Amino acid sequence: MLRNFQSSLEAGETFKRTFKVRLFDCDGLRVMTAWKYPAYMDFMRWELIARSKLYRAIVKRGLAPTLGSQKIIYRKPLKLWTKFDVVLKTAGWDDKWVYHIHKFEQDGELKAIGVTRALIWKRDVPSVLSEIMQEVGISQMKEPHLWILELFNKDSEIISDNQPETEILKD
Repeated sequence: MLRNFQSSLEAGETFKRTFKVRLFDCDGLRVMTAWKYPAYMDFMRWELIARSKLYRAIVKRGLAPTLGSQKIIYRKPLKLWTKFDVVLKTAGWDDKWVYHIHKFEQDGELKAIGVTRALIWKRDVPSVLSEIMQEVGISQMKEPHLWILELFNKDSEIISDNQPETEILKD
């Protein structure tokens, strides 16, 4: 496991990892396909958990970190065999959600950005995130920026069973 071979991270720490666009990351135009970006984002979030005190806090309670929603903006393509960096920043949290910003950078240029919100739960019940954060040494809640909250503002309405399909697709 990564935590045995790499230095530890703080739960809210920003960190960067360098990757290379591989052959099976690409589409027919030899640029990284859209479905690979979320995979790299997932890897980064799991690495943060594995390399921080979050791992023990989550495992000892039998909890499951779960992605709730993600938004990705693609700016410029990442080409086959080129190196790129993914920078993960914890943008804040509340009692239920933790928000992350994932920047895909290459040669100092932003290629894509992904924003996620995730929660930690057990048996379909979200855990109180503040308790977990206190256990790992973070006592003060970090409020996410308003623009991040607004990105996810309508998610529950869109996926609600009470919404007729025509209402969701109207706009």
